[in-house]
Amino acid sequence: MGDTTAGWLSAAYLAAVLGRTVEVTVLETGQDAAAHGGVQALPPETQSMLFDRIGIPESDWMRACDASFRVATRYSHWRTQGPTRWADRQLPSGGLDRFYDPVGDSRTRISGFPLPYFWARRRSSARTLEPLDRACFREPPLLDARKAPRWLDGRAALPYGWHVDGRLFVAYLRRLSLRGAGVRTVRGTPQGVERDAQGHVFALVTTGGLRITGDFFLDCTGARATLLAGALGEPRAGDGDRSLCDEVVTLTAPAGRAGIAPYTSLLATPDGWLWRMPLPGRTGVGRVYASAFTRPESAARELAELCGLDPSTADVSVHPLPQGRSRRTWVKNVLAVGGSAHTVEPLDSAAEVRGVLAALRGLVRHFPSADAREAPAARFNREAELRHEAERDFVQLHHAAGPRRDSPFLRAQSSLPVSAAVEDRMAAHREGHPLCGAREVRQYALLAALDSALPAVPPALAHLRAERREADEHFARIARQQRILGETLPTASAYLARLHGTRGPIHAE
Repeated sequence: MGDTTAGWLSAAYLAAVLGRTVEVTVLETGQDAAAHGGVQALPPETQSMLFDRIGIPESDWMRACDASFRVATRYSHWRTQGPTRWADRQLPSGGLDRFYDPVGDSRTRISGFPLPYFWARRRSSARTLEPLDRACFREPPLLDARKAPRWLDGRAALPYGWHVDGRLFVAYLRRLSLRGAGVRTVRGTPQGVERDAQGHVFALVTTGGLRITGDFFLDCTGARATLLAGALGEPRAGDGDRSLCDEVVTLTAPAGRAGIAPYTSLLATPDGWLWRMPLPGRTGVGRVYASAFTRPESAARELAELCGLDPSTADVSVHPLPQGRSRRTWVKNVLAVGGSAHTVEPLDSAAEVRGVLAALRGLVRHFPSADAREAPAARFNREAELRHEAERDFVQLHHAAGPRRDSPFLRAQSSLPVSAAVEDRMAAHREGHPLCGAREVRQYALLAALDSALPAVPPALAHLRAERREADEHFARIARQQRILGETLPTASAYLARLHGTRGPIHAE
């Protein structure tokens, strides 16, 4: 239930994986249009998990969804204070206050140590002045030059995700599901459910009296969780004790003249942060803030002015930013997907779609039988809880490790309690011990970027001479690849102009 991004992703994926062995019906309520407006970020697995299964080339759906590339997240102003401007600021130690988090996972490990730990040894011994991202990843200088992740002949050079027009993406998934996958749709406003003696839902009832029967139901209605929280009464726990940000304003800004950027921009501000996600010809911009410190009308006016728009005529939208999760994601024969299951502060812009795909993959893995529809629920719920905790901790790591304290909001945010996992990662980084977990490299790179002190080094590296030489070869190889790719890759504007069939360069900030 729910005509959201999560709803139509679920329909398309389940129909693709399970085929005609199940009947998939989407209840379109008409209440969820705003949930998929603006610009949406997609993770790399969108192609492999969904479109490759259906046999749809990337170029086809990119054209239909007005898509652009997303090679990394670019952070600006997270270490230096000052007024909110798009321009880069200087660090006290030299260089610019910006760093990149590539979407691709760095798999380079030497005797179990990721390459960034060897960078820490080189940096602490003054063998290099390069920041971690530029020494360990190919992407940063290429992103500075706004290069595409593909050559013009279509070969991929770098891992990447995408930015898409949210409404076009949902419309494309809807057409794909209804025309080719056998999904059916009905329209109506849910009024209630009918349940059997065991509490399982066997029908949704709309205000017009329509009954929609089924064996298993997905709640894809966003944070309001109409079915799980509303009809079944499953409680939802908030994350207000971890993040003060609770509202967001968004707008679409006109294109600039610098060429389209193949990354999401995250710019820290005294009262929260901003994002920019460029599409061909325009850019989606949002401002996340805490209503306890900033009034919505002020946030909207300042965002419009920052984008060069007249605040009195700019089409600015204000939305609540709910954070938290359902106590259980799978209850009886109802499963919450997307925002119905959990939401976090969107510092990882592709986390929503990644979470939907992870939930759908988990549902197929734990697919219930007709006579035991909730048997896998406990295992699935634990996995969902761990995913939410990992996403929430990654968000809080930004706030807890960041050095800025130049506003009441930043001081209040930094004083909030952190989870044991976040505290452990920060302590490990300070003491020079390896981090643990699936996001080890991303978290270490973030901590290293936010910390102005020389990095502490794992003691074992002092004894691994052959491994240090091997790491040096990797650093040299990355530098060579940066030079070669910088000379041979087209700009993102040039590639997208050819892909979308436009004349001349595509401009977007």
